[in-house]
Amino acid sequence: MADQVSTPRAASRIAVTVMDLGSEPVPCPFFGKCDGIVVHDVDTGAREFHRNPPRAPQSLCDLLLTAGVDGIICGFIGEPEIRRLRAAGIDVRLGSGRYSVEELMACFCDLPEA
Repeated sequence: MADQVSTPRAASRIAVTVMDLGSEPVPCPFFGKCDGIVVHDVDTGAREFHRNPPRAPQSLCDLLLTAGVDGIICGFIGEPEIRRLRAAGIDVRLGSGRYSVEELMACFCDLPEA
């Protein structure tokens, strides 16, 4: 019997931390200070915006867990938040604010891990 190699499952619900500046959200450089997250369902193409009124790292972690995401793209994120999200099975990736939300979501697997 051949050895089986486990490959990571691709994320199917990807979130991006964003600032809500009007017409469309833009990536936010700071994890806990973002206005919310845009969640993209890879299977259906649906998108949802979830607000983060407290603008705190703890509340954002809670929001991500409630939203049922399995991948997150963000700017700066602290070690406690990385550990908490990874423990919940969420793939944490770093993305630059110089790209749009759509561009970041499209290249999720190529982004560096936090």
